[in-house]
Amino acid sequence: MEIISKILEDSINEDKYLSIWIYSDDETFWCGKILSFTNDILTFQHFTKYGKKDGIIFFQLAQIKNIDFEDQYTKSIAYVIQHSEKIAKENSIEITILDDENWKNDILNQLNKKTEIISSIKVYGEYYTGFIFEVDEDSFIIRCIDSLGMDQGLSMFKTEDITDFKLNDIDNRKRLLLYNWRKSLQIT
Repeated sequence: MEIISKILEDSINEDKYLSIWIYSDDETFWCGKILSFTNDILTFQHFTKYGKKDGIIFFQLAQIKNIDFEDQYTKSIAYVIQHSEKIAKENSIEITILDDENWKNDILNQLNKKTEIISSIKVYGEYYTGFIFEVDEDSFIIRCIDSLGMDQGLSMFKTEDITDFKLNDIDNRKRLLLYNWRKSLQIT
């Protein structure tokens, strides 16, 4: 119990964020800060993945399976929490469709080499998110950015396989914020 108490006290005293996993749920964790704890009960301020407060949770200490801290996720969520108002604000973006037949190329060309917007492009039923890097008549290259803002490299797809685009949604704004933060710190 000495280690867990030290981690919990550190969260309170040093204003550190933690991710807590509990035994009853192997797929969900709670990210936030410790507000207080006793020998049996933990009071926890939960935050959404977009940095907004999302209620207070009470756990029995015995239900904690593990605690993650000082990892990429908790460092990233701390930054997101500090800048949650930026993420909440949708920027104005104008995309013009010039030709109904070539609408995909119209959008890709307008996004090409723009680093102020991250796009999510659905190909084969899965979204690929990042910056459009290069476009020709038949294909495009996207620099994929993961949910923590990390560069995942380049992928090439055929334009005809695109089914839809998502631009400037809250998840993309979060990725852009984290990508720019990592880039400014030279974290890859």
